[in-house]
Amino acid sequence: MIKLLIADDEPKILRGLKKSLDWEELNIEIVGEAEDGEIAFEMAKQQKPDILFLDINMPFLNGLKLIEKLNSELPLSVVIVISGYDEFSYAQEAIRLGVFQYLLKPVNTEELRKVVTEAVQLLEERKKENHYKNWINEKLDKNSHLIKQTFLSHWMKGKLTENEIQEHIAFLDMNFHDIWIFAAKPMIKVTEGKKAESWDQYLLYFTLQNFMEDLLSNYESMVVFNDEYKQIIAFVPCLNTDQIHSVGPMIEEMFERHTGKNIFFAKRAFKLNQNMPELYQGICEEISSQSRIVPVVLLAKKYIERNYYRQDLTLQEVAEEVRVSPTYLSRLLKEELGSSFIDYLTRVRIENAIEYMGNPVYKMYEVAEKVGYSTQHYFSTAFKKVIGVSPSAYAKRWE
Repeated sequence: MIKLLIADDEPKILRGLKKSLDWEELNIEIVGEAEDGEIAFEMAKQQKPDILFLDINMPFLNGLKLIEKLNSELPLSVVIVISGYDEFSYAQEAIRLGVFQYLLKPVNTEELRKVVTEAVQLLEERKKENHYKNWINEKLDKNSHLIKQTFLSHWMKGKLTENEIQEHIAFLDMNFHDIWIFAAKPMIKVTEGKKAESWDQYLLYFTLQNFMEDLLSNYESMVVFNDEYKQIIAFVPCLNTDQIHSVGPMIEEMFERHTGKNIFFAKRAFKLNQNMPELYQGICEEISSQSRIVPVVLLAKKYIERNYYRQDLTLQEVAEEVRVSPTYLSRLLKEELGSSFIDYLTRVRIENAIEYMGNPVYKMYEVAEKVGYSTQHYFSTAFKKVIGVSPSAYAKRWE
């Protein structure tokens, strides 16, 4: 039944309103009577009435103040003011507060019946509307990942206008400040362990996606999905520099430990003023270029990229890891990457240093230590050789 609460400081009026209509016929139950505003408010919080009859002039908490409080407590309830005050200012304020009707005492029975009937109809409409909204929200919650995936896929392919992009971001409540985009793909053609042959391609992709989702699950607004190039794409907001550097190695290590296979991996930082399709194309090209590299070189490359921060990393160690001679590996690195071991190691260190330099928390000597240099001077020399300017000159772009 529909619940009704009556609040009026005149007992005669309360009795009259109770007897004025056949409430049961209207499917209405009177759940409370109050003679002052404070009692009415406490009773309303407890009973949660659908319809309220309120007087304007009540002790302790007048009707207008009570309506203000009820609007936040019971936003779907219908308030009908029944007042002895025939002043425009009261009616105007009541309308501003969203009351359904403002009736003057003494109330005509037929008029009251008409207003109550209309209030009941409004409640039914609100109930249906609220049910539909809840249904929509439930569907959105259940399919939010698919909706986000479709949006991001269309954005990466350049299928959306700027307005459509902004509308989707706002609607989906996605935080796109300091986003990192990661891409990973199983190295299907490369066998690195006894378990590798027992895994089919579908299971490898499924496993990789699950590992990425698990490792990134703590980040709000994170989205992981497959793209048309069979890459697992992850959009992850608000990572600090240390987290950024740990994502790739963590995914690679977990995937290799469970499947005996390695992955192709690429990452890019993205800001809203950048061109998403262009950035995505760069990621795809990087993954594609990795897939064309001789497997042993790719494995050596990944080992270097995973251990670049170690000052004692040597060609001998990397060669032992990929089970070839140092001389043979050195020649392959030159042929495939166009760099010697030390040149490639230096480039990887400097690329990572640039990411650390974007974080003002780190001093320059700390950046040097993080990327494998024992002194800031040695780091500066290597940095200038690769980039063409000193680290301090390069860092001024962030000031």
